[in-house]
Amino acid sequence: MRNLLKIVLLLTILIIVGSGAFAIYSVFWGFRDATVPNLEGMKVADAASLVEGMGIKLRIDKVDSVRPEGTIVEQWPKAGTMVKKGQIVILKVSRGGERLPLPDVRGMEYGQCVALLKEKGFVVGDIVRVHSEERPAGVVIAQSPAAPALVAQGRPINLMVSLGPARVDGKVKVPNVLDRSEKVARQILGQSGLRVKEVKYRYTQLTPSGMVMDMSPRPGEEVSEGSPVVLVVATAKKPETKEDKVVSKEDQEEAQKAEKDTAESKPKETEKKDESPKTVDQQPSSQESTKIAKIRYQVPPLARSMELKIELIDEKGVRTILKREVRSGEYISIDAPFVGDAAVTIYLGGQFVWQDRYR
Repeated sequence: MRNLLKIVLLLTILIIVGSGAFAIYSVFWGFRDATVPNLEGMKVADAASLVEGMGIKLRIDKVDSVRPEGTIVEQWPKAGTMVKKGQIVILKVSRGGERLPLPDVRGMEYGQCVALLKEKGFVVGDIVRVHSEERPAGVVIAQSPAAPALVAQGRPINLMVSLGPARVDGKVKVPNVLDRSEKVARQILGQSGLRVKEVKYRYTQLTPSGMVMDMSPRPGEEVSEGSPVVLVVATAKKPETKEDKVVSKEDQEEAQKAEKDTAESKPKETEKKDESPKTVDQQPSSQESTKIAKIRYQVPPLARSMELKIELIDEKGVRTILKREVRSGEYISIDAPFVGDAAVTIYLGGQFVWQDRYR
């Protein structure tokens, strides 16, 4: 009986001592919070070694980044945060690889957009098509990721493409294809449910060759599906005039003889006309014809510098008034003289951006 009492007493003492030891460990070591260290910029293997003895678990999420592969670019919670042991810390780790500047394809026709993305090293991802009152059918409304951005080569680019305005009672709203190339205009009209009946080419120096100058019916008009559209497209090829084809050599000689007889029959009147002060007439016309085109342009956000070219066309011909590398956000201000009517065209990185006309 006495031995049994000793055993019970011994077990009681062991339980008390064990409970005290467990309580002391829990307070000072077992459940103490850990401070999250700064892991950004480290390699994943080094970060794992650092937190191994702290009781912190790691979760790795791969992300696109310009940093080398395997480098931690972001962490959550942030460095200095107190966490319980066993809590997960999320690490954003760079996938690595080459990063390319993503072009802004909003407002481009879908076929043009696909060709440009492939040319720049990307692929087309998911495509969502929605009705839009602002964008004609077949034109890109939005993209993901958004530009400008540095994106991994070969990454899919998701697009939202317009179906054009919703059709009511079989009517189609004519899309605006002015200032677009003839090829793109045909594609947009076709996707809108219309057809190009005729293309008229008009000689001009004020609009880039191949660009749509006018159209009938006008943009915004509602017509029946399948209705014909006539396009007027600019051309740099000067056509032969009708007079050049019809007037014969005999007619020209007869007209010259008639002018000579008229001049001989009225010598005094001719002399009076010749004596009129030419300089007085010429000076004001020269002053009035010289005008100033105030050209203002804000360079959009760019991943790298690009060549900006500004071209002016007036009665004197075509001339380049600016051609140089520009930086993102740079503001361009030029006052350019011109004669008569003028057209100013801006190209950025070799691509047509904008055109304005001055009178």
